[in-house]
Amino acid sequence: MSQADPELQALSQMMMEIESRLEALHGELQNLQMIKEDVEMAIMSMESISTESTIQVPLGSETYVRASVVNDDEFIVGIGGNYSQGQNKEQAKILLTERSQTITSRMENISKAIEELKAQGVKLGQQAQEQFSNLQ
Repeated sequence: MSQADPELQALSQMMMEIESRLEALHGELQNLQMIKEDVEMAIMSMESISTESTIQVPLGSETYVRASVVNDDEFIVGIGGNYSQGQNKEQAKILLTERSQTITSRMENISKAIEELKAQGVKLGQQAQEQFSNLQ
């Protein structure tokens, strides 16, 4: 009986670790979803902008300035590491579409990892139930 207690404790610890990892993965999945929505919104916004249209440009802290678009084929796109690069509309759309696809791929990988962890959790739960039944 004393041998089963450490085994139950080990199973319980492993289940708690899986639960913690699941929470982290769900958080990461939510963050990626928000980023993907932002990228897709940028692509849609690029389509709707035309020369001489008036837009609101964010300055930060929920502060905007109205501006007129001078050239609807000239965009500045973040390329990572706090660097940005000027690109024409088509190049920017390609880069953002690739970014969206990369995010989707990462989200799929995380979803697979979540499913695998859930399956591990179910298996550990069954093992714990067996151990608990053996104690009685």
